[in-house]
Amino acid sequence: MRIATVLVLVCLVAAVAAREHRRDTIHPNWVEGRGVDDAHPIRLQFALKQMNLDLLHDVLMAVSDPRSPTYGQHLSIDEITDIIAPPQEDVERVFQWLEENGIYGADTVINRDWVIVDTSVGAARELLRTKFGFYRNVHTGKQALNAMSPYTIPEELENIIDFVAGIHDLPYGRWSPTKNLHGDRVGSGRVGGVVPTDIYEMYNVTVPTGSCNCNTSQAVVEFDQANYSPSDLQTFFQTYLPAQKGQVVEQVYGTNDPDGLISTEANLDVQYIMALGAFVNTSDYVVPRNPNIIDSFLDYTWYVGNQTDAPLVHSISYGEYGGQYNNNTVQRVSNEFMKMGVRGISIFVASGDNGVGCGERCTSQEFDFPSSPYCTMVGATQSTNSGEVGASFSSGGFSKDYWRPSWQEDAVTDYFNSGVRMPNDDFDQNGRGYPDVSAIGVSLEVVVRGRSEPVSGTSCSAPVFGGIIALINAERAMAGKSSMGYINPWVYQNPSMFFDITSGDNSYMCCAGFKAAAGWDPVTGLGTPNYSQMLSNALSLP
Repeated sequence: MRIATVLVLVCLVAAVAAREHRRDTIHPNWVEGRGVDDAHPIRLQFALKQMNLDLLHDVLMAVSDPRSPTYGQHLSIDEITDIIAPPQEDVERVFQWLEENGIYGADTVINRDWVIVDTSVGAARELLRTKFGFYRNVHTGKQALNAMSPYTIPEELENIIDFVAGIHDLPYGRWSPTKNLHGDRVGSGRVGGVVPTDIYEMYNVTVPTGSCNCNTSQAVVEFDQANYSPSDLQTFFQTYLPAQKGQVVEQVYGTNDPDGLISTEANLDVQYIMALGAFVNTSDYVVPRNPNIIDSFLDYTWYVGNQTDAPLVHSISYGEYGGQYNNNTVQRVSNEFMKMGVRGISIFVASGDNGVGCGERCTSQEFDFPSSPYCTMVGATQSTNSGEVGASFSSGGFSKDYWRPSWQEDAVTDYFNSGVRMPNDDFDQNGRGYPDVSAIGVSLEVVVRGRSEPVSGTSCSAPVFGGIIALINAERAMAGKSSMGYINPWVYQNPSMFFDITSGDNSYMCCAGFKAAAGWDPVTGLGTPNYSQMLSNALSLP
């Protein structure tokens, strides 16, 4: 009955007449720049209408909720295709339209919900009946190729093509890890930052002494062609974890140039996911440079969507303020995360380093992208003499892209009813609350160009938490059980698995922030991981 209902709704939507696809707004950070030659290359990504998305959501919850009789029974990529894929003849109609306009070489993905083609700006202009040019960021000077007017899709394809990704989206600004000006660990009285053995002690992590030789894996995701250094990784192991010396990143999807510019971000991600997810097979997704971060997310999810055996844990330390992207594109990224969860893949996204965020005139909070309910957002804490507290930069609040999901309803309601004073600035109390969890994110020692330096940011926290889940996956694999997959229902049902962080404030610039409190809060989420408790609970599940 549900499938039939969904298909009726899809058909009703498809009956809408052809329309122009317009940009919502242009952020004042961007102004029209120079024109573009017709021969300039451009990649067009056509998002085809996905079928039965609410059915796919139901499947995700059925395989992710520990109370479900089908918990852990993840679907294959082909089984997902059977649920959401448009008919093959629809894909062929899009190919035919492109070829009729002199554009050849288009390709699709396993799920048949994308058509991607590389062409020229001149051909794209004629195809979509729009004007292309560069926008310039007034602060950074970066250029972004975009459509400068509405684009059109033929009426006969309007019920097949949802939108063209990326050509009406411009980034606002992004955050990245920061190097500490001083090497003192906050409140510790000890020179030097946090090292892996400190984290093991903080979170009760029992580290394996060798590979489990089981089906488990983890990955980091790097945008902007960020390169990690294999030699720095070995120096990191030699300095802090001698038992792991010789462990390497097994697969690189994309191109990592160890002789090029080495990224602190990439080194941080690789070193700490491998430190916490010790002896777990590790991959690195390297996404080419793109001024538009939403295109980077689409490129990454498109790649994963074509892998039949993708890594089971993904750590992503990239993001920026939300609200400036076309909502269709934002929802599509979320749908791609949902598909990954159904396959048993866990996605951990750093929540951001701009605290509560702050809009113009200090009257409203910003929120972060991506804030999809289908990923696990990770905030940051710092270590003090009195224990962990929420890091002041740890982004948290309430998304305006998504309603609050059912699995966090009770936790968020309890926070609102806790008596904690709320900020006066405008925020959406009905939005998806974040972060979900936290991990240490201040003064982690990272080896860059042969030298160790302390680094801070939620970029530190995401790979730490991801590595811990990879360890749990390894233990479950040795017990003949599935990966944890989409963990949000599990963690919200079991808050006692976390060290509750009750101190901290994420005020930012002139906007008052939220306060940490008992239980879930928009600074540290449910808290930081107690590995021994998490592992015990995870091994009790089917």
